[in-house]
Amino acid sequence: MLLQKCTAVWLACALLTGCWDSQEIDELSIILGVAIDKDNNMISLTYQHLVARESKRNMYVNVTTTSPESIQMTSREQTKQVARAPLFNFIRLILISDEAIKQNQINQLLDHYMRTYKVSRKSVIMIVRGRAKEALDKLGKHQELPSIGLEALADNSMVNSKILRKTTLGDLSKHISQNVDFMIPKLDINDSNILSGAAVIRGKTKKFAGWLEEDDVVGINWMLGKTKGNILKANEPETEKTLVFEVDKVKSKIIPRLQGQELSFLVRIKTDLRVSETLDLTSDLLKEPFIRSAKEAAQEAIISKARHSLNILKKEMKVDVLGFGAKLKVKYPDYWDRVEKNWQDTFSEVPIEVQVKAEIKRSGAYTKGESS
Repeated sequence: MLLQKCTAVWLACALLTGCWDSQEIDELSIILGVAIDKDNNMISLTYQHLVARESKRNMYVNVTTTSPESIQMTSREQTKQVARAPLFNFIRLILISDEAIKQNQINQLLDHYMRTYKVSRKSVIMIVRGRAKEALDKLGKHQELPSIGLEALADNSMVNSKILRKTTLGDLSKHISQNVDFMIPKLDINDSNILSGAAVIRGKTKKFAGWLEEDDVVGINWMLGKTKGNILKANEPETEKTLVFEVDKVKSKIIPRLQGQELSFLVRIKTDLRVSETLDLTSDLLKEPFIRSAKEAAQEAIISKARHSLNILKKEMKVDVLGFGAKLKVKYPDYWDRVEKNWQDTFSEVPIEVQVKAEIKRSGAYTKGESS
């Protein structure tokens, strides 16, 4: 009986004493966003600190420090200006300027954040065309905190195929370890922050390879099967009038084909669409001729966008951001062993066929063009 009482007292003490290393929230400075710039061979690091106030105005303060040393050394310089201990667990966003990415390998700039357990693997990464620090100074349209606004902006790829799907710190860490080419969403800073296109990083060198513009990203998203919820514009073949479709469903598959020693790929895209808008006021949207014509127009539009993007990736940049090499490695490992070393050059010459099968699931509930 005495043993049971002692055990109960010991458990109560252990459970009710709290964390031995806890800190009061008002003694910490919560970091929401990070901006990495490069100025005259100096690392410039900006942290966006959350400030707890009753008013929603001035809820944050940006503090910038510079150092010729590493990212961590530059980070420690903030202690000269900020009294509270920084809390990195809530970092939502890491921005890297184009100058920084052109002068450094991506893994050098992010090594500190990838190694520490304090920074979430879900932190969103963007490359800024311009100074990254300036992006942290611009408020979003519906947000009081720039870091949170930019993180939310990245989710709009679900409704706009011109926006690349967001890249997290965890995604980037995986790409770096696998030595594969990859993309990171690009942020333009004008009067406001605008997501537009992507930056490309070479897997072998971890260095900046070039920019992809919005039209390039559209075709890439189709080949990745990442366009559900987006819209597609096409021209009706006979009338040349504009058709706008909403994408209900999309699937894509990359298939390596080897005949003897002749390598090729097939990109197969299947999608379900519905007509959401048309400028053709004469066609009957419920009749088979319109459905067939709309289907052909959609398929041609998708093929055209995919071919455009493939030309940029293969001929102009020689980067495999879609994972053709990974598919080849799985299906034909012996062949991959022979071409892996010079895959960049091999990929630029490999024929790639694009096949699209589109189904029009809904075309509208009424006939246009009828006299009233």
